[in-house]
Amino acid sequence: MWKRTRYILAAILVAYLIGAAPLIIDFINDKLIINAANVISLRPGVMRCITVTLSKIRSYSSYFVVMYALTVAALIFLENSNPDRTLLWIAVLIFVPFLGLFIYLLIGPDFDNLRRRRNFRPREMLPVPTGERQALQLQTAQMLREISGAEVTRYNRITPLINGEETFADMFETINRAKTFIHLQSFIIKDDEIGRKLRELLIAAVKRGVKVRVLYDAIGSRKITAGYVRSLNDAGVRCISFMPVSFPMFRRKMNFRNHRKICVIDGTAAYTGGLNFSKNYIHKGRMGFWRDTHVRVEGEAVKELHKIFLADWEDRTTEKPEQIIKEDNVVYQNDFTDWKKQPVQVVPSGVSAPWHSIEMGFMSMISRAKERVWITTPYIVPGPFIVSALRMAALSGVDVRIILPEKGDHFLVYWGGRAHIEELLSAGVKILLYKPGFIHAKTLLSDRDISSVGTCNLDVRSLEINFEDQLFIYDETINKMFERQFKEDFKNTRELKLEEWRKRPFCEKLLESFGRLYSAQI
Repeated sequence: MWKRTRYILAAILVAYLIGAAPLIIDFINDKLIINAANVISLRPGVMRCITVTLSKIRSYSSYFVVMYALTVAALIFLENSNPDRTLLWIAVLIFVPFLGLFIYLLIGPDFDNLRRRRNFRPREMLPVPTGERQALQLQTAQMLREISGAEVTRYNRITPLINGEETFADMFETINRAKTFIHLQSFIIKDDEIGRKLRELLIAAVKRGVKVRVLYDAIGSRKITAGYVRSLNDAGVRCISFMPVSFPMFRRKMNFRNHRKICVIDGTAAYTGGLNFSKNYIHKGRMGFWRDTHVRVEGEAVKELHKIFLADWEDRTTEKPEQIIKEDNVVYQNDFTDWKKQPVQVVPSGVSAPWHSIEMGFMSMISRAKERVWITTPYIVPGPFIVSALRMAALSGVDVRIILPEKGDHFLVYWGGRAHIEELLSAGVKILLYKPGFIHAKTLLSDRDISSVGTCNLDVRSLEINFEDQLFIYDETINKMFERQFKEDFKNTRELKLEEWRKRPFCEKLLESFGRLYSAQI
């Protein structure tokens, strides 16, 4: 619908310009002089008008400067952003006056977020359990429930899926057996062998009478072909993009991307984690071997993941969740007889929320750990608060290990992350560089009973800007499953030593400084 509207508006504009061409030519001839040497100059009357206007502006210039300074001060301090970002914006606004203010108003402040925080009210407390570790779990769970509304679901089955082969085999098999609905969203869908296999399965599902909805991010999936999307829609799949970028949409929200990966099938199974739909995830991209982690979710948490998808779909289409549930015959599993308790919170985050929920969840897991904090992330540009928490944990004797890829896939994010390594190493944090290829998993273990897995990287964009989803799992059995995978990954890493790091070339230090400056805005 919107695409047709754009074409109609473009056609009207072209027709108007053609019809108005004689008037435009007369206007130009009236205001300009073209002499024999083909030199263009303004007519005397126009020049006098410009001179008088500039003189008036000059006489009021001091007032403009004062108003500009007051506006800048008000905007900066009202936003109450982190210090790095505030200093960068002050520099932009001072050294690029007026144009800098326009850029700031376009992509800088988030007054909606300020309003949401002002209207925030705490909820009732969760029941207090017995035992020290349960109390620590409760503190994290209570905080996440307060700031994100994420309830603790108790009856679940979480199955870790390692790399693309396991993930796509399991997910595609479940899609192939779908009977009522498939709701899928992804940051990246590519028109390659994985993307085409997904399309084939979704079209086959529609032919079986399954209701299929697909939501992809307009920037993450910018290389998806129009033919790919058209073939899905023509077959009966409702396939749309999240926040498409076009001239009428050119505003600060174009910077807010949907990085979530959620697939909900028949209300009984759901998937989330680090994997997108691309051949990169079966080791056929430029980075070679691609290590990643996804999870299959069954139980009460399926409904919670589905709520996130439905909210994103409503944001893009204005269709209400109740309407979709009715249209697609959505029914959730509700018989959990003999199921073992596996408490899980499904936590969303993004600029529409009053708090950076996942970031605060990570902070809670790190700061409350007494034995270990193990992290896998492809990017480490976490901002000052998480860096401080990691350093304090390591200095307190906690075993803090972070697995990072040895080679980066994004130039500026890679160098921005390297800028934090020395301060982490100097505090005793172990930095382990993954050697076989690229590690893209987003997992975190705190001690032996809290685990987290999902879509959120340990960088500012994921923690503060993008729409993300993350599972927080309060279960020792799941923690042990992830522990085994961490130990396998440790075998494929080399530990970075502080002495070695300090001897790196000067050109690398220069790039890191540049990356660090940039990292506050990514």
